[in-house]
Amino acid sequence: MSKKIILTGCAGFIGYHTGLLYLKKGYKVLGIDNINDSYDKQLKKKRLDHLKRDKNFIFKKCDIENLSKLENIFKFFNKGTKPIAIVNLAAKTGVRKSTSEPRLYFQSNLMGALNIAQCALKFKINKIVHASTSSVYGNSNEKSFSVDSETSSPVSNYAASKKSSEVLMHAINKIHKINITILRFFTVYGPFGRPDMSPFIFIESNLRKKQITLYGDGNQKRDFTYVDDIATGIFKSQKLKGFNILNLGNNRPIKINNLLNTIKKLSNTPNKIKKTRSLLVDVKYTSANIDKTFDLIKWEPSTKFEIGVSKTFKWHQENRKWLKKIKI
Repeated sequence: MSKKIILTGCAGFIGYHTGLLYLKKGYKVLGIDNINDSYDKQLKKKRLDHLKRDKNFIFKKCDIENLSKLENIFKFFNKGTKPIAIVNLAAKTGVRKSTSEPRLYFQSNLMGALNIAQCALKFKINKIVHASTSSVYGNSNEKSFSVDSETSSPVSNYAASKKSSEVLMHAINKIHKINITILRFFTVYGPFGRPDMSPFIFIESNLRKKQITLYGDGNQKRDFTYVDDIATGIFKSQKLKGFNILNLGNNRPIKINNLLNTIKKLSNTPNKIKKTRSLLVDVKYTSANIDKTFDLIKWEPSTKFEIGVSKTFKWHQENRKWLKKIKI
């Protein structure tokens, strides 16, 4: 019988690619998602349609804030072979939106995480892989962010909600001895990406010949990490025991201007750029120290930035018919 996994946020960008990887490796996947309207639902529905092509994928629509419904779904999937882990990728995402909707972020990212942990305990699933973010490092001055770096000074509600969920998971591990691994993702990009993130916005704007609003001077650096590498890191991390926090990042920060120039070269079309002042919630620099990640799960990214952007750009070109209608 196939190994079983529970994957929340399965219709999201990272969730979709993670689901594909688990299915490819022969797992039976229970996907949970609320298909919210944080961005165009058409993207989420198309991702789901791809996952549903595999007979080993089961989908249940549910918000992780709804504990009673979540428990019923877990009860259904827990019959027979017990799931080996819960991969919790469900979250309210986006730094800028969290300024105007703080309550929604804490309800989903903190209370939702508590519900996931309670279900794990109730149904004796002894492993949780929980998604966090590089945003917890705030405006760190370090050249490379270590998991032991300071994370008590977030500069956005999104980062604060994710840091809160990390603290909660630590307490649950100490009280109940359940195995929990927290993964801090660094600027994930790739095909089927999020339309509120710079790679998607920049590529679509270039192809549509629309203006790009650039916050700051473009010299900000991000540790862009290709989504397939992230999915591999998630899969490898499920073997860990105890409580662990790992960075999943490229460890090679790239200037935003470099991303724009790479897109310009790929399309052979200039970008139309309008510069504006940086926002307070935007950090200037991210860079993952992945020494601990490599030591524990032998993970490091294998996709070079130029290759990853090229693959992403190609996907946008191949899906012009419906992508041009997605709001950015």
